[in-house]
Amino acid sequence: MTLQQVLDFLAIAQHGSVHAAARATGQTQPALTKSLRRLEQALGAPLFDRHAKGARANAFGREFENHARRVAAEAQRAREAMGQALGQRRGRVEFGISAAASLLLAPAAIKRFRGQYPEVELRSRSGLHHTLAPLLRDGQIDFAICPMPPDGVDAQLSAHTLIKSQMALVARRDHPLARSTRLSALRDATFVVGGPRGMTGGGIHAVFERAGFEPPRIELQTDSLIDSAAMVAGTDCLALLPEVLLRSGLLRERLVVLPVKDELPAYTVALYQRARTALTQAARALAAQFEREAQYRRGR
Repeated sequence: MTLQQVLDFLAIAQHGSVHAAARATGQTQPALTKSLRRLEQALGAPLFDRHAKGARANAFGREFENHARRVAAEAQRAREAMGQALGQRRGRVEFGISAAASLLLAPAAIKRFRGQYPEVELRSRSGLHHTLAPLLRDGQIDFAICPMPPDGVDAQLSAHTLIKSQMALVARRDHPLARSTRLSALRDATFVVGGPRGMTGGGIHAVFERAGFEPPRIELQTDSLIDSAAMVAGTDCLALLPEVLLRSGLLRERLVVLPVKDELPAYTVALYQRARTALTQAARALAAQFEREAQYRRGR
């Protein structure tokens, strides 16, 4: 099995036929067919179901695709790492980041990074741990910055703490429960959450459980801060959000923190990397700028 065969497989899977993949990659159709045939022989299984309009990955192909994407991503990073080691200031860094970390850390960190690597392409994915960790494990992103999950750090990943923040219950400013001081007053409220029970973003479940209440009523689960803020600002839904978000002009004009005296959870934002996998120079430089900004925030 060669890297070129892996890349040819991914091209066929992406474009849905050998003909379309050959056109997109600048190869001849017989050459691509031969590459796929040799890959299937090496793996001992067919990877596609052929049909009138092209080819669709079968069960073997879907299983192999997960590995193929990681191989292709690591090969690309290897090329970029060598180029940067030779003094080139090009390449691409992809990272995942949660809303609070993006608001607090990203603007200053990226601005300083651009002074070092003005030509490097940056791409970010928004989400929480349960959506970003799979992307990180599969090599689709270089690192992730998000709250730690309740069940700890995945053995495949390493984590470095950046910032800590208290959570707050929020509502629209004219909400009838906006002045509630006890959690018991919110037992019949509906909530917007960022994740399911037991995962980052689903902390309201643990809050209700610890108080001995029935599970909270969930109106919407979303990874999007914009969706969460829009639902809270425009409906009677409440949300448990990082307190630091309410310092941003994006939210403080529309939302209010409920003065609930009951204990609410805190959360820790960490920078995650794949264990035993080195970052490229550009990715290391960007991660270092996020760490520098977090250190500045902690010292304020």
